[in-house]
Amino acid sequence: MNAIGKGRRTLRWVAALAGCIGFANLAAAQTMLTPTETLSATRDTPRVVSGQKFFGDAKYVGADSCKSCHEKQHGEWATTWHAKMERMPTQDVVIGDFNDRVITYKDIKVKTKDGKEEMLTFQVKTHRHGDKFLFTVLDKDNPANNQTFEVAKTLGGKWDQGYEIKIGENYLPAPIRWSVAAKDWLTSSYRPYEWVTPDGTPDGRPLKVEELPKNRFAEAKCSGCHTTGFEFYKDAAAGHWKARGNGELGITCERCHGPAGKHVAEAEEAKTSGKKLVPEATTIVHPLKDLNALQQTQVCAQCHGRNTNKKISDISFQQGFLPGDVDMTSRSRFWNYSGTSNPDEYKYFWPNDWAKRNRQQWQDFQKSTHFNKAGMSCLTCHTFHGQAEGAQLRQKPEDMCVSCHTNSGYAKRPNGEMFQHSPMQKAGVQCVDCHMPRIGYRSDKTASGPHQWDTSSHTFMVALPTLEKSQGIRSSCAACHEGQGRKMPSGVQAPAFDTHTLDTMLKQKQVMTRTEIDEVEKLLVKAAARKAPMAQKLVADARGKLNFVLLDGSLGFHNQPKAAETIAEARKLAEKAAKMK
Repeated sequence: MNAIGKGRRTLRWVAALAGCIGFANLAAAQTMLTPTETLSATRDTPRVVSGQKFFGDAKYVGADSCKSCHEKQHGEWATTWHAKMERMPTQDVVIGDFNDRVITYKDIKVKTKDGKEEMLTFQVKTHRHGDKFLFTVLDKDNPANNQTFEVAKTLGGKWDQGYEIKIGENYLPAPIRWSVAAKDWLTSSYRPYEWVTPDGTPDGRPLKVEELPKNRFAEAKCSGCHTTGFEFYKDAAAGHWKARGNGELGITCERCHGPAGKHVAEAEEAKTSGKKLVPEATTIVHPLKDLNALQQTQVCAQCHGRNTNKKISDISFQQGFLPGDVDMTSRSRFWNYSGTSNPDEYKYFWPNDWAKRNRQQWQDFQKSTHFNKAGMSCLTCHTFHGQAEGAQLRQKPEDMCVSCHTNSGYAKRPNGEMFQHSPMQKAGVQCVDCHMPRIGYRSDKTASGPHQWDTSSHTFMVALPTLEKSQGIRSSCAACHEGQGRKMPSGVQAPAFDTHTLDTMLKQKQVMTRTEIDEVEKLLVKAAARKAPMAQKLVADARGKLNFVLLDGSLGFHNQPKAAETIAEARKLAEKAAKMK
């Protein structure tokens, strides 16, 4: 919702200025940084220019090697979902319902041996045997064909929890996934057609373990993002991908700081000699202090940008990237809507290329002015150990945005001042509700209901109702105004509006604000001809008030009463100046 005309030119100048501000180095690490402080910490000229050159032949040594010197940070990291990305199944870890639940997968498209497509329905039953978590793919036509598998590993648990079985030394993603929010099994399944085959009956025959697709092993499709330090390679004799090395489950210290073999040796040598280890002279990366914004963001883009390997078609992740490198786009082909005709890829995006599903923050963020002009990175707002709010944020969302978006803040835009005491703020609306709307989803549909809208957009652009009308994109307004309307945190009941009404209301308000500004501008042109010093002061004061509204950029939408009041004050000043001689 940008201002137009003269206001637009002003905003472009301010945004360009923000992008040109130089960043100073931090003298020392701080426990908790605000977004503004992280911008000051980020290096324009990074200490690490290339991860490949910096780390050389350094080996991965595991998170426990970090613990003896960095016990506090290790303990903080261990509580995050990065650390819990992959775990062994225990009663405390598994959250899915394995108490004899039957999941029905309807109208599953599979191919027959002659290449024809066929629609099948099949069921999976989850159950337990002591400490083991099991699931059985059922054949209701012939129970003798039932196939039972044991859960060998879990994936995640914040949004969904997935599961893998073990086949030899490999892992294969199971068809079952649990939705945390819905507290139910997904009925869309994860590639269910890989677990059944047509057998001439209305329902498919469950595949035996030796028939399951080896090209879908986790070592080729999932583990590249869910583990740290493993080397993945294709075993020519076996005909599929495997893992080797001293890797570990989850996103551990070395995924973001780099392989620590040399750093550990340097620390031990310093301890033995009684010398102090100099941070600037040791082979480990502090992403915030040693990398620039692009390098920081590409560390996260390894996994938070849906992609496939650009050079090896067999695998779904890049190989060999290290913190400090900036060649992720050379290593990986990032999915989008407009650049592919593959429905398995473009279905993850809205027609304007905004993310429609999870794990695509890189695709969104690179479209934002935060990334392109302000020099921000993922680490500007997120922290991965240390004090943090939900979603590993450095501050609560209501405090995060206004740490920069004020008249005197880094962005030099009075968004915070304008929004303060507005009807929306009083109702409990936050900046992220409109500028990071939940227009994507992780958890798919379950028997309990449709998918959750649980993924926030990272373009930081408002999904206007007009986008919903023209391209089907879920509007930012929908979270509060769809259906019967949402009950806000303040207890206020948001009214229900359809998309057309919302679009009309928004345009009318902004046109009204623009018209009022234009009328005052005309008065100021007349008043500017008055030579009296007092007239000139009144003109300057009036322009200051108009600029306050224009620099906010929402044409009054952030706070219609305050915008109208401010423009009315500017009008009075302009009228008074125009009457002077």
